[in-house]
Amino acid sequence: MPHRLLVIEDSPTQLLAIRKALESEDHVILEARNGAEGLARAYNELPDLIISDVVMSGINGYQLCRLVKNDSELSDMPVILLTKLDGSVDRFWGIKSGADRYIPKEPGFPSLIRAVRELLAETDHHLRVVAESSRNPTPEEINGRLNQLLERLLFEATIVDEVRRIGDDILDLEVIAEKLFGLLGSILSYQCAVLVINQGTSAVMLSDTAKDEPDDQTRGFIARLALQVGLPPISEDAGRAFSVPENALTQTIDMSGVRLGLLVVIPHSKQIYKPGDQKVIRLICEQLSVVLRLYQSHAHRMGAAVPIK
Repeated sequence: MPHRLLVIEDSPTQLLAIRKALESEDHVILEARNGAEGLARAYNELPDLIISDVVMSGINGYQLCRLVKNDSELSDMPVILLTKLDGSVDRFWGIKSGADRYIPKEPGFPSLIRAVRELLAETDHHLRVVAESSRNPTPEEINGRLNQLLERLLFEATIVDEVRRIGDDILDLEVIAEKLFGLLGSILSYQCAVLVINQGTSAVMLSDTAKDEPDDQTRGFIARLALQVGLPPISEDAGRAFSVPENALTQTIDMSGVRLGLLVVIPHSKQIYKPGDQKVIRLICEQLSVVLRLYQSHAHRMGAAVPIK
């Protein structure tokens, strides 16, 4: 059965040349003249692979690729960015946009044909579940999705920057925790947030709560959870009694296969966190791992802690 390839190219001459090269491989070619039209055809016809020019008016190839890779209906489609731009910065940006291949345009398109064969062979070896698109988006809706994506990426970049600032000045656990809880409180509402840090032979618990300290039930839950995820025992008496809070957000803090700690955010009564809130916590912990590694190295040099291995 021939594969269906979507080619997005605003130059009629280039589009014709690419079409002929790919049809020689017995593929069925779908065409689009710009990014918005290409995305609409991708949603409507669910091709096996997308090939897009980079420099286009409106939605460019980088933006199109990010939209595809961040949409659950399209994300498993391989994307090839085909361009005359061959600088290292352009290639870096293409890969960071999520492209499966970033290929320069050349006579006869041999590199493109080879990449198409490779990517289709990979997808053929993995069963691809293709569901019907929930609806056919208009160009206005596609532009709206792009704006939402760009806004989310800016939000995530801001969080990354804010977390990394936590370790800019004083590498002290209480200061790190205070800054972390300040950032968390500006993003999420919670009853209690707890940071558990691996200190080698034991772990330490730091918290931010409406009360002076987490209650015994909460402390018991955190201590039990920390042990379950492979952290050493908490150094202080956390209590044996515990109750499991509903809808708590939990995320381990890891780097290079080492478990550095655990972050737990417990909601207020009847408060419900959304899936996006867990993603925020995951992003915070990914960046917090860098801060905790710096703290660990600093503490070891000062003789204040056993190195985590």
